[in-house]
Amino acid sequence: MPTHKLTVLAACLLAAAALRAAPAPGADSLSLRERVGQTIMPRVVIGQQKAFKQAVLNGEVTGFFIKANEGLVTHPEITAKNQARFVAKQRKKLLKTIRDLNKWAAKSPHQIPLLLAIDYEGGTVTSPMYLGLKQMPSNMLLAASGDEKIVADAYAAQAREILLAGANTALGPVTDVNSNPLNPIIQTRSFGDDAARVGRFSAAAVRALENNGVPAFVKHFPGHGDTSVDSHYTQPVTDLPADKLWSAHISAFQPAVDAGVTGVMSAHVVYPALDKDNSAMFSTEIMQRLLRRKMGFKGLIATDGLDMGAVKGVTVEEIVRRAYGAGNNILLLSGDVRDVKTARTYPKRAADYVEGTLASARPEVSGEFILESAQKVLDLKERLGLFEDRAAVQDTGFDDASRRAAQAGVTLVRDEQRLIPLGADKQTVCAVFFADDIFSLQLKAFTDELSARGKTVRSVFAPRTPGEKDALLARQCLSGADALAVGTSRTSAMDARQRQTVNSLLESARKQGTPAVLVSLLNPYEIPLYPQARTVLALYGPTVYTAQTAAQILLGDAPAKGRLPVRLE
Repeated sequence: MPTHKLTVLAACLLAAAALRAAPAPGADSLSLRERVGQTIMPRVVIGQQKAFKQAVLNGEVTGFFIKANEGLVTHPEITAKNQARFVAKQRKKLLKTIRDLNKWAAKSPHQIPLLLAIDYEGGTVTSPMYLGLKQMPSNMLLAASGDEKIVADAYAAQAREILLAGANTALGPVTDVNSNPLNPIIQTRSFGDDAARVGRFSAAAVRALENNGVPAFVKHFPGHGDTSVDSHYTQPVTDLPADKLWSAHISAFQPAVDAGVTGVMSAHVVYPALDKDNSAMFSTEIMQRLLRRKMGFKGLIATDGLDMGAVKGVTVEEIVRRAYGAGNNILLLSGDVRDVKTARTYPKRAADYVEGTLASARPEVSGEFILESAQKVLDLKERLGLFEDRAAVQDTGFDDASRRAAQAGVTLVRDEQRLIPLGADKQTVCAVFFADDIFSLQLKAFTDELSARGKTVRSVFAPRTPGEKDALLARQCLSGADALAVGTSRTSAMDARQRQTVNSLLESARKQGTPAVLVSLLNPYEIPLYPQARTVLALYGPTVYTAQTAAQILLGDAPAKGRLPVRLE
């Protein structure tokens, strides 16, 4: 076994040993502050865990959802040469963060272990790589395979990767139906634009996670897929009528509920047809009457991150009151990631508020609900075996599952010029990619595959927002080439300069008679923006394996098996 895996296993065993002796307490044996703590889950940034040391020691948190500053606040320069070293460094920080948190939890009043949660997604979501984790295939890639086993195998491998890192909870899968092509936040995080298909694949992912010892929290209930603004920054509103909401969005969550999913994460979205006054996470109508009663959900309800733009300006105390009132059992109570000094006070403020209001003549929250929520969380921790030793993970199967997902999901959208297979007369290939640098090593896998088959490859790696120098390098690359491959990246919005540069490049290729293939790296909804592209491949997220598969399809060495899981206009 490689040395780094032995190190990881040793860290996991030490963390488990630190908590082994603590019995699972009942919620009624906890103080009120500790009961509140079992419902509070802040964000912890790797390397900044000391900010929450006292909260853990006091039993004021149930756990954390884990993020990295890199890629979120800071943006280090990453290249194909330094990416592996960077990811390894981030993983080391992740493991130390988890080790410290577990060590402090073992010294808390009742030695209650922590839920340690990760948003483990792919495609447009790059945060797992900044945590030092392997790159997850996107849900849209998995859906393009049309195969529930491909989905299940990828999520089973994800569960084992989470456990290998020392975490234990998945904030996913995303179960939103991406019905709006202009959606800035969901996109390839979704399994597609059809509720039945999304529901089927989501349930397969849930079963795979849960069967491998990792609780799943499907999100963002009752559906974030019809929005056109990002709830991280503002308050989205979905104006669909109730019957359309059910058929096109909400119904996608029912298969996961029926499959016994542990948790449901509520959305920062207002649905006037259901509740015109409150976003879903603060709506009793949505969380209780709809999710609990109509859909029969018995598990844990969690809010989305409570530092997002949709709740900007609302006090911690008001957020806590409204979140409990709507029936949320776990509050992702976070502050500004750039202001950890303030954010670290939120668990204490939540406990102070609950103690104060319950001591008043007219309490604003229910002590019985907090007791019930704390017990639900403790029951989950006991079910997961967190109070005991857990068997060490040895082989996650992640690379094999990712490779098979790519081979089954990469899609040939069209080949009107019959460019595939790329013939022997197409010897010199110009490859121009517009993408974030975190994908540098992945995109190099595309050109490496072409070079390995004897092609002469010229490469230009440009940012998503190219400058004039990038456009010049692209034109120089195209000059004299026998074929052009241009990779495009649409994320939260289409970059106007990227679109202009790509269309200009495609037009130059047409004029000089050079066949071109458009490689949609991230979001297939960008494809209609390039009508000149007569040969188009969709990757749904550039991983090493999707890049290799795309090159193999272009060369004629592999069949294109994927099918678009969304409609393009």
